[in-house]
Amino acid sequence: MAENGYFDLKSVEETLAWLKEKLDELEDLGPKEMRAMNLGDLDSAEEISIAIQDIMEEIVQKRILVRDQSMMTFDFPAVINNMPAYLCWKRGEPVVSHWHYLDEGFDERRDLTGEESIMSTL
Repeated sequence: MAENGYFDLKSVEETLAWLKEKLDELEDLGPKEMRAMNLGDLDSAEEISIAIQDIMEEIVQKRILVRDQSMMTFDFPAVINNMPAYLCWKRGEPVVSHWHYLDEGFDERRDLTGEESIMSTL
């Protein structure tokens, strides 16, 4: 993330690689937690639950907004065209290729065209 707390295209791509790894970890932990619960292994289930919470906290600490856990959509705070906005990504998309202003949501997201003025780190 940029030092100013906003993502630019470079920092969002670097962070996206990290986020994909964390989502893979979560994907592995979910079934393990369910299996432990089904077996009545509450100690293991609790440990796995804590690991899931820790990963979610790491994501939030990087200022990534988890918009919809079921759809796996995420927003990265940015300044686009001199306005607060979000670079947005949905799991499965190869790169961050969309954005929207703060008062808009996933349905209003726009394609990144290269014409946008995205504040970059100095």
